Amino acid sequence: MNPEDALRGDIHEALNPISGSTPDLMSGIVPRLRRVSRRRPLVAIGQVAAVLAVGLVVGGIAFATHRARVTPAPVTTSPTMPIVAGPGANIAWVTSQQASGGAYTGDIVTGIDPTGHIVGTINARDELRSPDGSHLYALVDGGLDVYSAVDGHKEQTIHLQPVTFGQPMLSADGHYFAVVGNTPATLQLVDLVAGRLIASAKLDLPAYGAPVIVGAQAQHVYVVGATVAKFAFDGTTLRLEQSTTGHTMACDGLVVGGPNSAGGLPFRVLADGRTFVAFCPGDGRVTWFDLVAMNVTHEVQIGQRNPFWVSPVFSPDGNTLYLHEGQTGKLNAVDLIQRRIATSSTNVAKADSNPLAWLRSLLVTDASAGGIPRTAAVSPDGTWLYAVGGAGVALVHPPDLAVKGRWLADVSFDSVWASADGGTVYALGPGDQLRVLRTDGSEIAKVSLPANTSGFIVPTTP
Repeated sequence: MNPEDALRGDIHEALNPISGSTPDLMSGIVPRLRRVSRRRPLVAIGQVAAVLAVGLVVGGIAFATHRARVTPAPVTTSPTMPIVAGPGANIAWVTSQQASGGAYTGDIVTGIDPTGHIVGTINARDELRSPDGSHLYALVDGGLDVYSAVDGHKEQTIHLQPVTFGQPMLSADGHYFAVVGNTPATLQLVDLVAGRLIASAKLDLPAYGAPVIVGAQAQHVYVVGATVAKFAFDGTTLRLEQSTTGHTMACDGLVVGGPNSAGGLPFRVLADGRTFVAFCPGDGRVTWFDLVAMNVTHEVQIGQRNPFWVSPVFSPDGNTLYLHEGQTGKLNAVDLIQRRIATSSTNVAKADSNPLAWLRSLLVTDASAGGIPRTAAVSPDGTWLYAVGGAGVALVHPPDLAVKGRWLADVSFDSVWASADGGTVYALGPGDQLRVLRTDGSEIAKVSLPANTSGFIVPTTP
C-alpha cells in the first residue's frame, strides 16, 4: 500500500464512526439540516454556510482526528440504596418528529425498556409525562389522550375545548393538567384523577399559547407570558386575581415545549410552594419569582456561547440547577436556596475529544432542531450527573462537579436520560441510534429509532 492510500484509509477510519461512510458525509448532513422544528423555521442561508464550513474544515480536522478507544469506567453509578419506581417509569419514551410538506405534523413516540426491547409506539403531539413516570399525555383535536407508560396503550380521552398551539402543563403532584390556547386565549383546567375538565376561563391578556404553572391543590393557576397572571380556583370556577405589568420575565415568559424544553422543564417551583425559578436560554439568566408577592426577587446570569447549547437540569430535590453547555463541556451549578452560582465554569468535556464529532453535533443536531438538546441528566438519588457531547458520557460527581469516569468516549451523543430506579442510562446518538447502558457503562442494547428522533419525554415536574 502506498503512502497516499494509507493516509486515505486513516482518514476514512477516523471519519466513519462519526458520520457514516466518508463519501456520504455531505449527503448525510444536508437532509438533517432540513429537519422539522415545531417552534422556529430554519434559516436557509445559515444552513448553506454551515454545510460549506463543514467542507472547509473536514480536510484539516481529518489529519488531527484520532479514534478514541472505549475503556470501561472504573466506577459504577448504581444507587447506594434501592429506588422503587412505578409502573413504566423505567421505560424511555423517545420522540421522532414527523412532517408533511415541510410542516410538523406530530411525533412517533417509541418506548424502550431497560432490556432494549421496544414495548410500544404512540402517534401524538405536544406530549407530557406524569411526575411519577407512569403516564403520557398528548393533546388531540378536542381532547387530551392519556397513555400508559408501560406499553403505550391509550387509557382514555378527556374532552376539552379545541386547543390551537396550546402549552400543556401538569401540576407537581400529577393530579391536574392545564393548558392555554386559542383566540381569544382560554385557560382550561383538568382533574386527571376524575378524568374531566373542571374549569375554564377566558384571558383578556396577551397570553395566547402561554405556559402555565398549577399551584398546590390547584388553588392558584399562573399563566406566564410577557406578564404573569394569577387565577384563583375555588373548586368550580377560575377567577383572575392579580396580574403583573410590563415585561416580567427575562424571556417574556417561560421557554417550554418541544425541543426547547429538551424533554425537561427549564423552571421549577421550590419546596416553599411560593417561589419558582426559571432559566432563560436567551441570555443565560436565572430568575427567582415570588408567586405570592407576584414579583421578581432575584436574578443571576451565567456566561454562555450560544443560547441553544445550554441544557437546564434540576437536582431531584429541586435545590440545585445544573446548566450544561453541551458543545463546550462547560457546567455551572446554581444553588437555588442560597440564590447564587455555586460552582462556575467547570469543564466536563474530554480534552482530546473528537473535533469532527463536536462539529457534527453543533451543525446538524442543534441547527436543525432549533432548540436545546438534553445533554445532561441527574441520577434519581442525586449522586451522579451524566453529561454528553462529543466524547461519550461523562460521569460527574456533585457537588464538586469532578469527572470520575467516561463511557463510550468515541461516540458523540445528543441526549441522555436516567431511568427512575437509577439502574439504566439511555443515550441518544447519531443516526437515530439509542444506546441502553448499565450503571457500569456496559452496553445492554443498541436500538434503531425512526428518522428525526429529537429526544426523551421525561417526567414533567414544574
